[in-house]
Amino acid sequence: MRVHRLGVALLKGAQHPARPTLRFDAAGPGGDRLLCALDADRRTVLRTVAHPRLLAARAHLVDEDRGLTGGWTLRAADDVATGPAVTDGSTVEVDYWGRRVTVRPLVASPHTALLSEHLGRDVVLALAPRGGIVYGAAVSVVTRATVRALVDAAGVAEPEEAAAARLRATLVVDDGTDAAAPFAEDSWAGRELVVGEARIRVRGPIVRCRVIDHDPATGTTATAGAGLLRALSGLRERPLAGVDAVVTRPGTVTLGDAVRVAAPC
Repeated sequence: MRVHRLGVALLKGAQHPARPTLRFDAAGPGGDRLLCALDADRRTVLRTVAHPRLLAARAHLVDEDRGLTGGWTLRAADDVATGPAVTDGSTVEVDYWGRRVTVRPLVASPHTALLSEHLGRDVVLALAPRGGIVYGAAVSVVTRATVRALVDAAGVAEPEEAAAARLRATLVVDDGTDAAAPFAEDSWAGRELVVGEARIRVRGPIVRCRVIDHDPATGTTATAGAGLLRALSGLRERPLAGVDAVVTRPGTVTLGDAVRVAAPC
């Protein structure tokens, strides 16, 4: 098996662009969900399922090596905001799916006004702790066979790459053959995968929601994108696709790297 796609989202809920390489450490993939948008009044992290227009926003670091200290850029529609991620040292405790997470709100950030205008509501942008606003484990993995099964069952007229982006997986694994069985990754639960220099331990299947029916670039539910969740529910007793995992050995992973299921201990 090989690494077919790598991806992270710097801003929680925003676009999940493909990356040529990722560095994994104990907290997960580098550069993933370092920022989040908050409901200014309720002190909750905005959920993509309730605010799909987040998907049309794209965030990236100005300098990968310097991280957020080197500044970041947010694009929404035809507008762009670039600047540093500055805080005043204050923290706030917010709710994320019933879990309390301590974040650091940004101050004097041009990104905040841009995202508020884009979403049509006042938001606060904040720095999130690594792994703090991840629904399950920090790494998610899905096979191409699973993606193909969903595309075929839904009858969607879009490239496989676009369908894979809907699942927002950290790693898409090429199973090595067009005849590979879908959902084979379920059998990896409790096992470790050697991926490039890194090693991850699979926890279990991921329950999917209607976010996968939204276009990963626009947030809209176009005809070509509707029906993936229904198709998944038709294929399985529960809407499970892909698995989540934790990092057990840090390392760099690059497109095309070999993926191996390690022997049981």
